[in-house]
Amino acid sequence: MDELPALMAMRKLARDFRTCGTPSGSLVTPHPICLRFCSAMLGLACALSAATARGAGSTAPAPTPNSGDISLTNYAFASELGSGIYEIDGRTIQIYSLPVGFTLRPAIERQQPPGLNLLMPVTVGFFDFRPADLLELQSPGHVDALSLEPGVELDYWMSDVWHLYPYAKFGASFSSSEHLGAWIYGSGVRSDYHFAARAGQGLWRSELIYAGVTYRSAVPSDSFVKLRNGAEVRRDIDGWELGERHVQFAPYGIVDVYLKAPSGPYSGISTQTVQGQIGLMLGVNPMWHVLGIELPRIGIGYQFAGKLSGWRFVIGDPF
Repeated sequence: MDELPALMAMRKLARDFRTCGTPSGSLVTPHPICLRFCSAMLGLACALSAATARGAGSTAPAPTPNSGDISLTNYAFASELGSGIYEIDGRTIQIYSLPVGFTLRPAIERQQPPGLNLLMPVTVGFFDFRPADLLELQSPGHVDALSLEPGVELDYWMSDVWHLYPYAKFGASFSSSEHLGAWIYGSGVRSDYHFAARAGQGLWRSELIYAGVTYRSAVPSDSFVKLRNGAEVRRDIDGWELGERHVQFAPYGIVDVYLKAPSGPYSGISTQTVQGQIGLMLGVNPMWHVLGIELPRIGIGYQFAGKLSGWRFVIGDPF
């Protein structure tokens, strides 16, 4: 019974990848290589979901964390959470993901080969952070989590409004708790579809994500498979300007369906199957740049994730 919603979701995702409507109503057919990659990812999700369901009765239960672990102790999957300050169960953490990357080969619309990007993301986490530290301009005394996860990403420019990004990455995570250092890895495919909204521009993002962690100690390995759908609409506020820049707000919403939820106590991710988040981003149009680097937007959101529900101060991309 648990597999039925997951399989239905994956069938819908497969249909979305095969065809995508454009503003003119025409259909765009992805390149066969792209379809084979998507099929492989969906097959992997099916296999992992089915294996998890079959082994649910025979697998030994994961170690029971203490009350501190259940809230937020160590985030093996910190790089999957997104930048922000999270207020959950009376504790506050900061996570900063720096999306460092380089374009090795630019994508050309409807032409082969696809674009090629080198990913070099860096994620740092600070736990038990006090918001008053920001006001006092105090920096954290130490880094509680650090991850480096380089990878490669292909850029299929399917149409003027649609890009498809299959990717794979592998790296390491370092924790303030010695026994929680780990190898981290993942693969997936992301679809970005841009659309015109009332007095604004919208982005619909769908992503199938597989992420795993193998600890460099006796702690059991862990992994998850997630199907994410999210959307945001950016709109300039009439009459609100900062110099020549328009103040811009963007409400957003995210729904995550875990086809295989993480089981370990140190993942930092709720085991609830369906999770969500709503919020509002603020910025200016065009955004400021410092030394050629675009400054991140900020926002506020609330995530619905069972015991790990709570507020999130968003920095950068809400997705």
